[in-house]
Amino acid sequence: MLGNNDELLGVDLGDVFARMMSDLPWDSLRAYVQANTQVLKACSAGGHRLDPKRRARVEKIVAREAEKTGYSQSMCSGVFAVWYPTHKSLHQALEDHFHSDEYKAYREQNELGEDDYVLADEKFDELFRVEDLDKWRTLLCFSPLKFTQAQADRILKDNHGSAELLERVNAMEAELAELRKRDSQQRGDADRAVEDARLRAAEANESRRDLREARTEIEALSKKLEVSQADNRRLRLLNDELEAKSKKIESGFEAELEKRAGRLRVDLARVQKELTDWQAKYEEQVVANRRLDEGIATAKKELLFAEKRTEQAEGDSERLTSFADLILGRLDWPKVGAQMKLTPMMRRQFNSLIRKLDYEEDNTLTIEATLPSFWDGLMGLERELINRIAQSNTLEVASGGVEEFWRALTDAFGDVRISLEARLVLLTMLQEIFYQVLEMEDLEESFLPLK
Repeated sequence: MLGNNDELLGVDLGDVFARMMSDLPWDSLRAYVQANTQVLKACSAGGHRLDPKRRARVEKIVAREAEKTGYSQSMCSGVFAVWYPTHKSLHQALEDHFHSDEYKAYREQNELGEDDYVLADEKFDELFRVEDLDKWRTLLCFSPLKFTQAQADRILKDNHGSAELLERVNAMEAELAELRKRDSQQRGDADRAVEDARLRAAEANESRRDLREARTEIEALSKKLEVSQADNRRLRLLNDELEAKSKKIESGFEAELEKRAGRLRVDLARVQKELTDWQAKYEEQVVANRRLDEGIATAKKELLFAEKRTEQAEGDSERLTSFADLILGRLDWPKVGAQMKLTPMMRRQFNSLIRKLDYEEDNTLTIEATLPSFWDGLMGLERELINRIAQSNTLEVASGGVEEFWRALTDAFGDVRISLEARLVLLTMLQEIFYQVLEMEDLEESFLPLK
């Protein structure tokens, strides 16, 4: 009998082991790696994770580790234990046979132990299928079953399979050769990966040291958390007491709030009534303001009209002033003075008046200022004298005495008397001008004719 630990000539155990792994579901393969410390360390070196996207890398590492052990039973039995149940039909057929009364009688007849699993040639012929050749090769290499030499030869050198199966085997062998070629190319990459893994292992040790420090810190924080939880429980009890007091205060506050709300509702009604009255007054004021605006607009129009009339009146005043100058310019002042019977004082005043006149280029006489200005100049002496007399009580003291004050006014009285006589003369002259010198038809013209 041949067991799976006996040497099998012509069998590539690496190929059979790789096929066995490829049949495993990813969850089953990951469970096997996690259960094997040595394999897990090799797969996670360099910070790699067991990711289904990196299954090819994991299978390669597992195959390499199995090859290092010479595909020992301790290394391969775990993979086989996971692989065996995945082929349900073959698994069920073998399990039913080995647990049957028929096999029990066969084992007793051939004096086999309870851990010995052997297939009689008849049973082997019954269960063996050419399409399951790869599965039987896996059973031959890695299962606890014991096969006869003839059975092993049939499994390894079967020539009764169909042509299709042979073609598939040839194709698979060609694929195996290609995979071996790739494997030889990737071994160099694997060696570099191992070196990288060593470096990453050093980093991992550093990370483990940081992790230990973090765990120490976490323990300290856990103690602080326990203290905080105790304080939290105490605060929770205190909060319950405060909440009870708060509810009591809140109930009293609500009652007081309701009273104040009642008073506020009364005040609100009163304020709303006042607001209604003020709104009515406001509307009345708006109407009044509108009327005032209309009155202001009318007043502005009247003001504009008055300004225009004022401008027109000022134009008329200027024209009348010029008219008076023209009238005075028509007089022969030396002749008028010779015909008048003047006192010496009036003569001096008249000469002063003549000196205010001047000849222009056209030999016509004009007064420097307007007639009202000339008249106001004569009246200035009177106003000054009257003001000084009205303030005599004060001015007497300021001038040093009563005698001094009134002596200074002697000349002022004479000047005022002369001013009065001069204005009387001027009035007489104006009267004579308007009623004797000028002709009424000249006044109907826009400009007086020069003489």
